[in-house]
Amino acid sequence: MNKEELINKAECIVKKKIAGYDSGHDWWHITRVRNLSKYINDRENLEDSFLVDLAAMFHDYGDSKFSGNNHEECYLEINKFLNDNGLGDLNNRITDIMKNVSFSSKMRSGNIEDPVLLIIQDADKLDAMGAIGIARAFNYGGFRNNLIYSPVKEENKNSTINHFYEKLLLLKSMLHTETARVIAHERHEIMEVFLRQFYKEWNFNGV
Repeated sequence: MNKEELINKAECIVKKKIAGYDSGHDWWHITRVRNLSKYINDRENLEDSFLVDLAAMFHDYGDSKFSGNNHEECYLEINKFLNDNGLGDLNNRITDIMKNVSFSSKMRSGNIEDPVLLIIQDADKLDAMGAIGIARAFNYGGFRNNLIYSPVKEENKNSTINHFYEKLLLLKSMLHTETARVIAHERHEIMEVFLRQFYKEWNFNGV
């Protein structure tokens, strides 16, 4: 089986797995992360393109926001896929990426300096920034029925606007590759402009 056929098979199992995820973590998110990963890798020339694409495809397969505590089951499913398709030598690297890619991962282990992991992390963070990042944040907030914003401090803790300060505005400083940092510059500015406009409208006084 050639690499294109393996990618097609991987696409099928990922699409099935994430069918119940919100639209900020759906197949189009996977597609954007794959495209960003390819772009970063092409310019940084860090790793094999097939491995990067496969890792990008599987990066959210065991996302704790949707898989709950079934992490090990998700890893075993991917290991089985890799073993069944003659890619068993990639088990540890792919599993480590799945465990470590998330901003909020509490299961960090393995080689966290793997260049593939660094590429996928950068791509995933970039997709949480800019116009797409804003759309995804409010989509997920709605999915969880979170407040948009509240001027009351205690209420605002779980709001989508607060999520910008707890995560999204921090991402620019957490990127690994120069290519990602260049892309992030504009996306970060877009979020800052959005927040200024948001507060202007929220506190509208007729001026």
